[in-house]
Amino acid sequence: MSAVTAAIPDSIVVAGGKASRMGGLDKAMLPLGLSGNALLADVIRSCPGKVFVVGYPRNLDARSSDLTTWVPDLNPGGGPAAGIWSGLENVTSEYVVISAADQTLNAETVNTLVQVASGNDGAWAIRSDGSGQPLCACVRTEKLRELLEPTQGVNQSPLRLLSSLNMVGVNVNPDQVVDFDTWQDVVKAVKGSEVMDQITQMWMARVATLLEVDPHEVLTSELLDLTRDVAHGVERKSAPLTTFLLGYAAGKDSLNPDEVRKLIETVSNAVAEWQIVD
Repeated sequence: MSAVTAAIPDSIVVAGGKASRMGGLDKAMLPLGLSGNALLADVIRSCPGKVFVVGYPRNLDARSSDLTTWVPDLNPGGGPAAGIWSGLENVTSEYVVISAADQTLNAETVNTLVQVASGNDGAWAIRSDGSGQPLCACVRTEKLRELLEPTQGVNQSPLRLLSSLNMVGVNVNPDQVVDFDTWQDVVKAVKGSEVMDQITQMWMARVATLLEVDPHEVLTSELLDLTRDVAHGVERKSAPLTTFLLGYAAGKDSLNPDEVRKLIETVSNAVAEWQIVD
């Protein structure tokens, strides 16, 4: 095992969960970060030192990608503690910052945790119910390694494990450390903002997951434009029925996105003709 050498703590971001309560949607890529980016991108930018992200690689912005070292999950499905163990073998600092990929986070919160942890076993954010948040913490590396080594973290509770250490609680702004475990968490966050595009993205992602459709193949802007044109150029009730017919035709003939785009153009021309006749 490498010796402890770095003064600035390294970081482990656990990003390998299945998100079963959200239909398998990749929560880490939800555009709900405090800066408007994907949650994972914000977490990476907030973490100090070398940032080891446990899980499969995602397409991130250039700045976040440059800060990231992707680490495979040694025990897929073993839970977040197993993910921490997977990243821990790369850590060379005295302390290590631990974070989930599916929460909001900023550098100010992380810096406070790092400062408070110094001289103790670690520090963690305090949740609204008074308990510690083990996936928003800074922990002495060797202490963490001792806790995880017997089981490699498989099916272990991070909260129970860290509760055995001398963890100092840090009160944080509850709006700055928000977990996204369920669709109710997402809806609450989105409704609390005025960014309507996020509402559309969240809803489309959810429906695409439920229908087992690749959300990247949904021509969202084109369909919204057509829906608006039909509602204004024909009448409102025809708008959702028209988009349904488009979807039905696309599914019936297994059309690809380019072919669907041609269908949309055909119907758009029909709307224009309808308005001229009218």
